[in-house]
Amino acid sequence: MPCHRDGYQECKDGKASYICVCKPGWDGEKCEEDVNECEDPENPYGGCSQKCVNLAGSYHCLCEDGYYLSSNKQSCKDINECNLQQDICGSAQCKNIPGAHICECQKGYRYNLTSKSCEDIDECEENACGQICVNAPGSYSCYCDGKKGFRLAKDLKSCELVPVCVPLNFEKSFELLYLAEQSTGIPVVYLRFRLPEVTRFSAEFDFRTYDTEGVILYAESSDGFSWFLLALRDGKIEIQFKNELGTKVTSGGKVISNGQWHIVSVEELENSVNVKIAKEAVMNINSPGNLFKPMNGFLETKVYIAGLPRKVNSLIKSINPRLDGCIRGWNLMRQGDSGVKEVIQGKESKHCLVTVDRGSYYPGSGAAMFQLNYNNTGSDEGWLVNVTLNIRPSTGTGVLFALVNDNTVPLALSMEHSLSDDVEKLLVTVENVAIARLHSKRLCTNKNLLLQLKVNRKLVELVANSHIDITYSNKAELEQQLFILDKAMKEQVETYLGGLPDVPVTATPVSAYYNGCMDVTVNNIPLDLDDADLKQNEIHSHSCPLVL
Repeated sequence: MPCHRDGYQECKDGKASYICVCKPGWDGEKCEEDVNECEDPENPYGGCSQKCVNLAGSYHCLCEDGYYLSSNKQSCKDINECNLQQDICGSAQCKNIPGAHICECQKGYRYNLTSKSCEDIDECEENACGQICVNAPGSYSCYCDGKKGFRLAKDLKSCELVPVCVPLNFEKSFELLYLAEQSTGIPVVYLRFRLPEVTRFSAEFDFRTYDTEGVILYAESSDGFSWFLLALRDGKIEIQFKNELGTKVTSGGKVISNGQWHIVSVEELENSVNVKIAKEAVMNINSPGNLFKPMNGFLETKVYIAGLPRKVNSLIKSINPRLDGCIRGWNLMRQGDSGVKEVIQGKESKHCLVTVDRGSYYPGSGAAMFQLNYNNTGSDEGWLVNVTLNIRPSTGTGVLFALVNDNTVPLALSMEHSLSDDVEKLLVTVENVAIARLHSKRLCTNKNLLLQLKVNRKLVELVANSHIDITYSNKAELEQQLFILDKAMKEQVETYLGGLPDVPVTATPVSAYYNGCMDVTVNNIPLDLDDADLKQNEIHSHSCPLVL
C-alpha cells in the first residue's frame, strides 16, 4: 500500500500512478504527515481558548488548573471553587478569582493553610514602632516613653521629643543654697563646728521663700542631748530648743513667706536668744544657761541646714521639715560662709534659681502622690472628685491629675498636643477612653489657665476659663465609663499630680510628665506638695521659674 496507513482515507489507482486522499488532520503525498492544528496560522491554537494539544491526525483543547472545558470543546470556563466547596477556606473568606481562589483574612491577620484559619499578625515582631509596640488582635499600636519626654510623631509610629512651647528662666547661682534639694526633709548641708568654749550659738543669712512651713536649720550638741530649731510656721519664724535646764518654743515677727529676701539672724546672748529680721528684733527669748554646754574646753556643735537629721521625736511641737526656699550670705557660728560654700559650689542641684514666682513647678521628670479620701458622705452619689487647677504649662503634653488603682488609671486630666491638626487638647479619660475633650490653640501660653473638673458617678463637667468648645461622649458611652470609674472609686485609689507611676502604656492615652507650674485644690482643700506621700526631688513645692 503506497499510502500511509494511518493518514489515508482513500487510495485512487491511476495509470502508472496513484493518489492518496488524506483523512482530516493528515497531509503529504502519501498522507504521511500529521497536520499540527495547534500551529495553524489561520486558526491559532486550533481555536482553543487556553491549551492546544496536537495528536496524530487530530488535536484537543485543555484548560489551565481552575478552569473546565465547555461543551464546545474549545472554550475554558472558570471553576468557582468557593461554590464548589463551601468550607474550602475554613474560617476565612473565600474569594473566587479567574482560575483559582484565595482565602482572605481581615487586615492584621494572615491565612494558615494547614489549619484553614486566620491568625493574628504580630506586627511588633517586625519592628513596626519606633519605641514601644503593643500588639492586639488584628492590629497594633505604637507608643512612646512619655516619662522620658517623648511623644508619638505624625506617622503614628516614630517618636519625637515633646517640644517646649513656653521657655522658662532656669538661671541659677552657686551663691544661693536651695533648701529643698531633698524632698524627704533630709538636710541639704551638714556642718560640724569645734570652737573655743566661750563661743555662743549664732546664725545670720538672707532668706527667701513662698513656703509657709519648714525647717531652716537644726543644731545639736555632739551627744544629741541639747538641740536648737529655727523654723518657719504660718510664714513666721519659730524657735524651739532644749538644753540641760528645760525646753522652750515660741514664734513671732512678721510673715516672711512672701518671696522677698529677708535678713534673718539668731544670736545667743548671756541669758536669752535674740531673733532679728532685717536687723530689727522680733523675738527675745529668755534662756537660762547656755544652749549648748562646752566639753573639754570646746563647744562642739552639729548644724543641719533645711531638714532634720533623722526622725526626731524630741521636738516640742512637730513640724513638717520640708522647706522650699533659698538662703545666701550665710554666717554660721561667726565663721562666715566657711563650709557651706565649699559644699554647694560644685553641685548644681544645691544651687537656687535666681528669680522665682509663687506656685509649684513640675519639671517634666516626675510626679507627686497623695493618699486622699473622695468619699462624699453628704451626697447620694457616694463620692466626689472636684479638682481646680491653676496651670502655666511649659510644654503642651503631660498628665495634670490622675487617680491610679493598681495598674489602671480610672480617671485622668491631661494635656496633649495633637500633631495631626496642630491643636492642644485637654482630655478627661476613664482608663484609655476620653469622655470629655477641649480643643484649643492657646492652652500653652505665658498666662495662667484655670481649670475645674467635677466628676461623680453620674456627672462629668470640665470648665476652662472662657473656653466653651468642650465636647463630651455620647450618653451611652459616658454611662459605661462612669460605671467603670464608680467601681474603681469604691476601692483604694492614689492621687497623682504631674504624672503617673509605672502603669502599662495602654492604661491611659497620655503618659508624659507635666512640665510647668501648677497649683491644685481637691474638694476645696489646697494640696501642699510638702505634704505629699511621695514626691520627685526636682519638683518645686513653692517656687516656679519665671517665663523668659
